[in-house]
Amino acid sequence: MDSSKALDLLAKRIADDHPRVRIEALRALARIPTARSAELALSVLDQGQVDGFLEYALWLTINDLAEPWAAAVESGAWKIEGREKQLQYALKAIEPKLATTLMTKVIGTKPLPRDGSGGMIELIGQAGGPAQLRQLFDQALSGGFNDAATVSALNQLAEAARLRNAKPSGDLNGVSTLIDRADSAVRAPAAKLAGTWKLASAAPALGKLAGDATTPVALRQASIEGLRDLGGRASITALRSLAKDKDASIQRSAAAALAATDLNGSMPQILEVVSTTTKEDDALALWRSLLASKGASAAITKALATNSLPEAAAKAGLRAAREGGRNDPNLVMALNKAGSISDPNGALTQDEIHAIAYEVTKGNAVNGEKIYRQKQLGCVLCHSIGGAGGKVGPDLTSLGASTPVVDYIVESVLLPNKRVKEGFNSVQITTKDGEDVSGNLVRESAEELILRDATAREVSVPKRTIAARKMGGSLMPAGLIDYITPQERLDLYAFLKELGKPGPYDATKQNVARVWRLNSKVGTVNADEMLKSDLRGKDWTPLYATVAGEIPRTELMAELGGKDATIWVASRFTTSKAGPVRLKISGTASPKAWVDGKPIGGDNIVTTDLPAGPHTFFLKVTTTDLTARLKLESDDATFLTE
Repeated sequence: MDSSKALDLLAKRIADDHPRVRIEALRALARIPTARSAELALSVLDQGQVDGFLEYALWLTINDLAEPWAAAVESGAWKIEGREKQLQYALKAIEPKLATTLMTKVIGTKPLPRDGSGGMIELIGQAGGPAQLRQLFDQALSGGFNDAATVSALNQLAEAARLRNAKPSGDLNGVSTLIDRADSAVRAPAAKLAGTWKLASAAPALGKLAGDATTPVALRQASIEGLRDLGGRASITALRSLAKDKDASIQRSAAAALAATDLNGSMPQILEVVSTTTKEDDALALWRSLLASKGASAAITKALATNSLPEAAAKAGLRAAREGGRNDPNLVMALNKAGSISDPNGALTQDEIHAIAYEVTKGNAVNGEKIYRQKQLGCVLCHSIGGAGGKVGPDLTSLGASTPVVDYIVESVLLPNKRVKEGFNSVQITTKDGEDVSGNLVRESAEELILRDATAREVSVPKRTIAARKMGGSLMPAGLIDYITPQERLDLYAFLKELGKPGPYDATKQNVARVWRLNSKVGTVNADEMLKSDLRGKDWTPLYATVAGEIPRTELMAELGGKDATIWVASRFTTSKAGPVRLKISGTASPKAWVDGKPIGGDNIVTTDLPAGPHTFFLKVTTTDLTARLKLESDDATFLTE
């Protein structure tokens, strides 16, 4: 069979529904060294999410086909327009010397588009060498981009330095001129970039900007990040002053930065900020930042030997000290002593755990679900039920049905590190600059690790910065429920033990919307804007339904700060075949709803004809019209939880 016919066959297989077929097709393409083979191989990037196996096969194949592909790019036979994603991937995958040659050819000497269109800014950031990074930096300095494109350029320059240790050639001090610009959107990434590049000349400008009370808080915090990364005596002096700022959020940012730059020397200032941070969420976030610094645990333990803390601050410290797979009994004891609190779960025996489990019959599962959904516990943030919730910890959909012994549930909550479920051991990283990072491994590439931390945030760690890597325990902290009453604990256990059993706590069916999105633009009435917006964008906040598939009005109002408003919410579902789909909307008497941007009437039960595939349901409602619970269900659809 000649190569042309073989490629025609492989063109079909590379788009096959089965991933194994696509992998085999990719590796077969590597044996036909032509530009079309490379074109077909790279087309898998346009077919949706690429898993690790498929990505590795693509990496091998594009390296095998690097020369014919590069020749096609240089000659213009391989068109870039519309293939920017493919170009970025291939340039990162192939041998650096060849990639640099191609970058020079692709980018040329002409200025990039003023609005940053075409994907060249991202391409330079991900694969550009010193010359291309210089070109990007110079255009940003000279005002050759609009503000949005300038922000993108500065962020890409920072990522190039962070991930690849790649910087523009020549003098970098010009970034200080961007810090002094009037537009805060540009000044913030410029301030961070100055720190990333370790530009000592920028310290005075960063200190002045961070200390100006008339400057927006977000910009001041960006300047503090720059001072932290910059380090040095001038930065430390500025940060100590900021730890006494009138704005509490600036105090906390400065304390976290001092822990990273001058942990032992600035311990009095750090503990002063800790002691005055009274809100639980703020205190927990501060402790997490502090303990991420190398040596912080030992240094704080030593300092607490002669210092006391308010009980609330010490309890927040205990939670942070126990999460992320940490195992530091000295710090736990020091926090207990400094806050004059006890550690009730520290030495529980199996008999004591069994005694607690025996009492679970006195628990109320209905109230237990309410406790489970409390934000301060963070259960929903880490665990999912029926696909609704976080991915940090194990899925709990069938916990009760698969765990006949209640002792296991009690022990898992009180002592999460005793038996960590397979696949949920954390990875603990110590970086070369002294930062401690822990989380569950999400994915790994040649350049970086992506970890999901205890707050469900994905954290990128450049591999070149890793000094040590080891397995840890569970990200769930021991003592998480120390602060709820004994009866509330029994209620929580009672709820968990019912999960997955037939009845009201069976979340295995996907005929009800469990994951919603709430748009932050409260009061916006522009339907076209809403119906065309990306549900994964920053304006949409996830809302997770109860096991019964309901969004309690009380929780929705809490997201809105207790104020009534006109809101937009949305959920996604899929249909296996074309035809009529019946939707039932509960919780509002006169719903205004759309599917895929088209209105579907104002009744609580509607039927609409839809093609097979994924769809988006939008609902516009005024909170005063909502009853106790909002719910969307259908026997003709499967609701998505991504």
